[in-house]
Amino acid sequence: MTISKKLTVSASGKINLYLNVRKNGRTDGFHDIKSIMQSISLSDLLNFEVSHNYAFKPNSENNGDSNGLSITSNNIDIPLGTKNLVHKAALLILKNYNLEKKYNIRININKSIPICAGLAGGSTNAAATLVALKTIFNLDISMDRLLELGNEVGSDVPFCISGGTALVEGKGEKISKLPDLPFYWVVLASNGKKFLSGDVYDKFDLIGKEKESVHASLVNSLAEQNFDSFFAKLDNDLERAVTIEDKMVGILKQKAIELGAFASMMTGSGPTVFAFCEDLVSARKVCQGLTELSDKVFLTYTIPNSLDIIN
Repeated sequence: MTISKKLTVSASGKINLYLNVRKNGRTDGFHDIKSIMQSISLSDLLNFEVSHNYAFKPNSENNGDSNGLSITSNNIDIPLGTKNLVHKAALLILKNYNLEKKYNIRININKSIPICAGLAGGSTNAAATLVALKTIFNLDISMDRLLELGNEVGSDVPFCISGGTALVEGKGEKISKLPDLPFYWVVLASNGKKFLSGDVYDKFDLIGKEKESVHASLVNSLAEQNFDSFFAKLDNDLERAVTIEDKMVGILKQKAIELGAFASMMTGSGPTVFAFCEDLVSARKVCQGLTELSDKVFLTYTIPNSLDIIN
């Protein structure tokens, strides 16, 4: 008898509303940050199918490996093997919960989130994988433990598990939930260039300037619902390191403001620029205007969570 379980998870991207970076002083090669992250509606769809190892046999044609993992995607630019964070997350569950060599796992990633764009596309896919396999195998994993596993996979994965609006510290493992930011329309734009996070942080180590963090002030403004004050303090320490290589970041920001956005900044390690808009009419105007400069423009909005189990 073949036993098979299926699950579909929607995994949303994130933007950094604030990102303060310390120059590398860690022994693990990462950087200490203080960041306010926000989930957005732009999402990928991941389909999971788990079967006992006699139900189907992974092979070279479907990217299977000796661990029984088979990953496919509509995006030919993402790795499908061990370099994919989804593979790393799945293998972590199998090894930690004595599930190796017992099941085959097929995962299809339907990508909408641009890759290497500062939107945590790979991290949110990994977060979805941890949550999906926890659900499918009915594993007794606390939220704290789930966040620990996420941290083993990647720096942004813990936030992508938690989602919403949060203060993120350390290398990304310390998550403090904040009051949810109200609904806002958010336009995303990028010229399609890809920047590896590690390269951007290395560049920051060379040319960046450490600044005193004002995250506490933003947290207070959010708690007091003083959104004018909150949005006035948005900042990203990595922006200069990217704009030296990609002038379009600054051009997109300026154009978004000219078109009616009330706040615009680069997210994460870039090069994607986000623009906050007061209403849908304004957002559509910004969206249409930015398409003249970029072929990767998305109309999204803020959401209170990152992952959604569909079935």
